[in-house]
Amino acid sequence: MKLRTKLIGDAAIYTISNFAVAGVPFLLLPVLTRILSPEDYGLIAMFTMVVSFFVVAAGLNIHGAVMVRYFEPKKFSMPCYVSTTLCILIITTVLLALFVWIFSRKIQLITALPLKWLMLAVVVAALQFLVQTLLTLWQASKQPLKFGALRLNHALMDGLVSILLVVVMLYSWQGRLFGIALAWTVTALIALYWLRREHWLTRNLNMAYAKDALRYGIPLLPHAIGGLLLATADRFMVTNFLDVASTGIYLVAIQIGLILGIAADAFNKAFAPWLMEALHNADLAKKRKIVRNTYLYFIVIVFLALAGSVCAPQLLGIMVGPKYQSASPIIGYIMLGNAFTGMYYMVTNYIFFARRTELLSVLTISVGVITTLFNWQLIQINGITGAAQAFMIGLALLFFGAWGLSQICYRMPWFDLTAASAIKP
Repeated sequence: MKLRTKLIGDAAIYTISNFAVAGVPFLLLPVLTRILSPEDYGLIAMFTMVVSFFVVAAGLNIHGAVMVRYFEPKKFSMPCYVSTTLCILIITTVLLALFVWIFSRKIQLITALPLKWLMLAVVVAALQFLVQTLLTLWQASKQPLKFGALRLNHALMDGLVSILLVVVMLYSWQGRLFGIALAWTVTALIALYWLRREHWLTRNLNMAYAKDALRYGIPLLPHAIGGLLLATADRFMVTNFLDVASTGIYLVAIQIGLILGIAADAFNKAFAPWLMEALHNADLAKKRKIVRNTYLYFIVIVFLALAGSVCAPQLLGIMVGPKYQSASPIIGYIMLGNAFTGMYYMVTNYIFFARRTELLSVLTISVGVITTLFNWQLIQINGITGAAQAFMIGLALLFFGAWGLSQICYRMPWFDLTAASAIKP
């Protein structure tokens, strides 16, 4: 009972902090959609998507290795490990900036963003990775209050600065982007302070640690790229097949539907460390209990998605300006897509536990490519509704694929809850 209470309490903290961060664009919707045009909102969407791609390139997913190695203190010195990963970040960020500068014309054609904003996106991506490193350490060490406080501080600064620049100083979409960049800059400085204060940094670097982190992160690149295709290919294609204004309208629907995804991600942040520990000594009875609770979670999240699909279109009339009302028909697809994302989180943890990330990479890149093809066809047929349909289909495929892989990596009694025979991992 105490464990369940602790898990629920930690999940609540992560949920509040996640909602605060993602709630900034959500809470800004009633304001920004009445000041900015759909074209302006589309440029904001493109910037945030570019940052998402650049985070993968700058960090190479090695912050995940920090989480895994944290639970092996006898083998790894965490201050040295963390410092080594941040050194890798510096090198990869410089290389990314050079790549963007060399291929700037082609990237500008795809994103509709000028070079200076692309370079700012590189900086923001590096800052995000730095902050994520500290958050990973706090998550692994089960310090949700610190985790939540830093996220809340970032959310507050992001919202206030953006309102000041867009609403008061009338800097249009550029003001929103400056607000994003400034918030991440200040949060990264705070993260550096805490990394030093908690003695996670050292001048000692270790080449073996660098290789270990890269061995973890690089095989996950196809997984991350596939995930980005799932998350952003629709918006890139809407921009190029339709127009930037359609991307802005689509982003509004994404932000409303993302409420469910944020809650699912927050729960997983609390659940994943607990599950990693539980699986080390899990007997059959504990596995059955985990599976039963997971099925209950599936039922709840699908119900919430269906309820949100009914309620969200009515809220749209209150939340956004009249220029964005055409987002209403697609919110249901977005909600269901986020429900599949939440279910995916529950099964993919077993793959990470078994360190079979190469299988996850194959799945994600495959589903990402398939979803991109769905986008290619459905957007041309149904416009932004087709993009939302492809979004839902892609995440459903990802969930069912990950569920199958999880059973290969670590067997659980998904379909045999009452069997008396033991199940071997």
